[in-house]
Amino acid sequence: MCTKIISIPNINTAKNFVNMASKYMNLKIMLTCEDYEIDGHSIMGILSLNMDKPIELVTDENCPQEFLNDISNYEIKQ
Repeated sequence: MCTKIISIPNINTAKNFVNMASKYMNLKIMLTCEDYEIDGHSIMGILSLNMDKPIELVTDENCPQEFLNDISNYEIKQ
């Protein structure tokens, strides 16, 4: 399982995230923020999250390196 903390601060970033996630339709991408858990392929789901808060991204164990590279643009650097 792969877990990252990401930020999706606005609608344009949400759209870009969903476009990126659509390349990985066979990969389960779950986003959790506060008490809500949504499918990371869903623009409506992402827009329902509190964009001011960090978002936890969780994927399957078979997380391809290309996906890890793609989500690095959204990761919150600690």
